[in-house]
Amino acid sequence: MPKSAPAPRRPSLAGDPDAPNDAIDPGAVDPDTIDPDAHPSEMESRDTEDRAPATDTAGDDVTPLDGQSFLDANRRNREQIRADAERKADKRRGRTVDLNKTDAADETVGDASAEASRAADPDRIPRKMDGSLSSGPRRRRRKLQVAGSRRLFALVAALVAVVIALAVATGVLAYQLADAKQAAAAGPSNADRVAVIDAAKRYAASLSTYDAADYNDLDRRIREVSTPAFAKNFIASSQDARAGNANAKAASTGTVDHAGIESMSDTHAVVLVSIDQKVTSPEVASQVPDGITYQSRALVTLTREDGRWLLDGFEVDN
Repeated sequence: MPKSAPAPRRPSLAGDPDAPNDAIDPGAVDPDTIDPDAHPSEMESRDTEDRAPATDTAGDDVTPLDGQSFLDANRRNREQIRADAERKADKRRGRTVDLNKTDAADETVGDASAEASRAADPDRIPRKMDGSLSSGPRRRRRKLQVAGSRRLFALVAALVAVVIALAVATGVLAYQLADAKQAAAAGPSNADRVAVIDAAKRYAASLSTYDAADYNDLDRRIREVSTPAFAKNFIASSQDARAGNANAKAASTGTVDHAGIESMSDTHAVVLVSIDQKVTSPEVASQVPDGITYQSRALVTLTREDGRWLLDGFEVDN
């Protein structure tokens, strides 16, 4: 049966009355690893843990030398962890200080910049708003809007009036044009026909009525109903007939009972008239006491001037 390995003895601290002769020298304890604020029982527990020999899982014997190596490695690890923790704490403290300083500097610079801006631009200094200043632009804008609306309304009204006037004028012109076309298609109206026939009958009767002793009266009547050109030509062309009538001391009375329109337009008309004429003379009174009766036909030409039909031609058709 194999011999079991003796249980390792726990190294004890100096001054322990139960410590064996091979106890660890107090000088081997690193004073830096001792926490001055730790409780004595806590320190004892830590030293016990630090100096506990590592157990070989393989079943090898644990020697005092192996326990010392474990303590040294453990101590080094703790020192490394403590150093890392201190460095991290120092970095956090330094970063916090730097951030605080940066924020304070930025705050100072911002305050200074704001003060400089307010000093350079007095309008940026907070103050109570003046009602007149704020309402002035709004009032002006309101006035401009009202004025613009009025001008727009006036323009629209003027355009509407122009459109209405054009529509009325167009309607009137269209009506007049349609009426003129209808009148042209239908020919002269009955009133115009009656007026033309009546004028032709009166003018023919007036020309065939005269007294050789007073041709001035005939000339006056001719000029009243004729165009100037016709009056001048007719008077000049009848001088030979007037001389013969003057020798016979003749007088004539003419009447027209029948007439008809040959042609007619808005400004011209030709009318055929039938003239009944009675001529008396002292030279033949003993033979024909009632006078000599003549019947003739004549084409009477009329011209319309200023709304009045005037005699512009007279041609006897025997």
